[in-house]
Amino acid sequence: MKTQRTTVIRRDYLHYIRKYNCFEKRHKNMSVHLDVQIGDIVTVGECRPLSKTVRFNMLEVTKAF
Repeated sequence: MKTQRTTVIRRDYLHYIRKYNCFEKRHKNMSVHLDVQIGDIVTVGECRPLSKTVRFNMLEVTKAF
């Protein structure tokens, strides 16, 4: 494991293209400070820069089944 106490989460969203009157799928990868398991549902909040890439902190974690 390369990063300690840091997790990369993927935020999927839809972007509207007015010219074609449709949506396209886009995503952002965010580095977040905290250890979680795959499948956990998290709430993320913005904070001061903790390192070169980490700008977000986890506020709430809901464990996966």
